Amino acid sequence: MRIARALVASLIAVAFTSCSSPGEEPLLSQFFAASRLRDRTALQEIASVSFEPNVQGIITRFEVTHVVLVVEAGGESESKDVSISAAVRLPDGQTVQKIFVVTMSRRRTAGDTNHWGGWMITAIKDASGSPSTPRS
Repeated sequence: MRIARALVASLIAVAFTSCSSPGEEPLLSQFFAASRLRDRTALQEIASVSFEPNVQGIITRFEVTHVVLVVEAGGESESKDVSISAAVRLPDGQTVQKIFVVTMSRRRTAGDTNHWGGWMITAIKDASGSPSTPRS
């Protein structure tokens, strides 16, 4: 009986986890919206790169497909590579499906070893490995 209850509880947890929205989606949505508008003021709060609409296109929708967390040596910073599948409207008007890997990073807050700063988008590259356009 205990095993059956544990199995049911596990299945329910998996069902809720698979239906929930990943924590990366809100930041990615903000990033793509600010990039689409070329809003550099909004971007500087959340990213050190941009996704240039007149060069790379506009992300119209995306889905997070995989997340890999990496803790840097010494534990002072950490990053995660977030793989997404995205519909991109190219500058020529054509819409294509692409795979991107978005790197998000954060550091420990100054003078506090128990608290982390917020996540920032520090890189975005397509599946073939071409880097994003750096902000100037």
